Amino acid sequence: MDCDRRCRSPTSTIQPESPSKPRFPSGLTFLNAPFRARSPIDPSTVTSRSTDCRISFPRILVENFRATSLRDRNGVLMTTNEAVLLVDWLNLSIHLKNQRLSFGSDLVGDLIKIARDECARHGSTELVRAHFVGERFAPSVEDAITNTLIARFHKTRTAKEQADLVLAVLAMDHIHAPGGAPGLFLLATGDQDFIPLVDRMIDARADVILVVASTRTLSPEYRRIAAQQNVRLLSLTDVLDIKPLPESDVDAAATRVLGLYRVCLEGGVLGGDQTRNIRMLTDWGLLQPGDQEVEHTACLQQFARVDSRKVAIPAKRETGNRPAVLRRTTLNFASSTVREVIEDADWVLRRTGNAARPPTIGDLGVGRFATDDGRRLARVIGAMKDVGWLLERSDGRFESRLEWSADGLLEPLWRVICEINRRAFADHTEGVSRDRLFQDLRSTPIASDIDRKGGKAAQAVIDYARRIGVIDAIPAGSDGYALAVIEAHPVAQSVTSALRTLGSLLRDRAGAAAPEHEVLALMRERDEHVGGQVLFGYDNRDRQRFLRVLRRSGLMERPSGNEPTVRLKRTPWLERIS
Repeated sequence: MDCDRRCRSPTSTIQPESPSKPRFPSGLTFLNAPFRARSPIDPSTVTSRSTDCRISFPRILVENFRATSLRDRNGVLMTTNEAVLLVDWLNLSIHLKNQRLSFGSDLVGDLIKIARDECARHGSTELVRAHFVGERFAPSVEDAITNTLIARFHKTRTAKEQADLVLAVLAMDHIHAPGGAPGLFLLATGDQDFIPLVDRMIDARADVILVVASTRTLSPEYRRIAAQQNVRLLSLTDVLDIKPLPESDVDAAATRVLGLYRVCLEGGVLGGDQTRNIRMLTDWGLLQPGDQEVEHTACLQQFARVDSRKVAIPAKRETGNRPAVLRRTTLNFASSTVREVIEDADWVLRRTGNAARPPTIGDLGVGRFATDDGRRLARVIGAMKDVGWLLERSDGRFESRLEWSADGLLEPLWRVICEINRRAFADHTEGVSRDRLFQDLRSTPIASDIDRKGGKAAQAVIDYARRIGVIDAIPAGSDGYALAVIEAHPVAQSVTSALRTLGSLLRDRAGAAAPEHEVLALMRERDEHVGGQVLFGYDNRDRQRFLRVLRRSGLMERPSGNEPTVRLKRTPWLERIS
């Protein structure tokens, strides 16, 4: 169930008492950004009129708050023998992952048990509600939350900003409940942005227990508020026996897949004589001396595939080529293991390459890894360290060691696919000449890194795409050859599917310019509300990457103007696949 439907449930605790008596002000001021909430109050409808999306904790102006809460003769809020648990799921996961601790569905039950134990210490206090707020939840986590009966999960549209807003709205709703404010709040987070909310809970005469992943990394501000008389600090690592994340070598699949991928990047092919490839893998420490050939052969059988197709065997010139049916051995992207490892590594590389502030493992554990318990991320990071692509610094931050890492592994392949198909469909041919493709690629930067351009970069990316298997040389004419996209390749299929879907989303604006932020919103909503494969990515950075590929391939243009706009061209390729 999505956030909007869940928040609008008749039994939700964040509904106002009545439309005529809103329990929230019509205008809420958060820092320097004015917000306006629509009635009935729904965290997913709180929007900002400010263009600055870097939101800290919302400092609610409660002076204008028209509450119908239970108060004493002096107008002071009265408390009840009830307790509420508020969990910032994303923030908690980041702090646990930074400590290399497991994070999954078991933690839901552990948090509920901690809350009930604390209620017992407060006498007759009863835990009446638990709220888990986050961008995404793994299905097992959703089931665990639902099975507690008293807990609910609330999905947000962004990783952090709206989670802060939703938690604030939920807390204020309980504070100003008609029956009185809860006498105990348990706030599970490590984010100092919630300090104003804790102050507000204290003003409501409630006791507060701050549940954090660890007390070692808390800010001075957080320690200050935790030192108050009716506030207590509780570290999960002190009260729970949380299992450490397993070492990356427990599952060697990720290292083996990325080892084969590095072979392709270094100019190797996975078919034919493997002597050179085995020597490279041994030099990198990925094959143990002794039975390298046996180990490498087993690796190819598990993670590569062999296809037979009619191809052109190129001569030294455009003519003199001959057709032949040959076997092509490439990484098996159809394998869920192979594809997941490569897409995971692509995500990490793009966020560690050329980063002004290198990320921690917790910083990386969002977006694509938001539903991960930390094991998959630790596995791919370990594999990337094994193949020499990633360096972990002494401060726990990661730096990429792969050239052009900001481009990731997939964007250069997407660019080649789009350039070939745009030309081939426009010319009604099966492929394009290598010279034509070379000229198209060299005219603009290959991908994100603007320094990756020119003839050398174009030549390298063409060869790279051939070794990965997304394009191949095919016979053209009597003795010529052309380069064509292997449409059955999963990477080519994903690009075609994304372009087709984008064309469908912009069907009503065919050939017309649209504000870029609206296009990005449509892309986001498609991935959020349609089950199955995520096409455009997990954040605007991912979605803008796809738009960038389309622009540089001549499939989309950005008209000049004060506001960034984009126009999707009605090319023959788009018309054919629509």
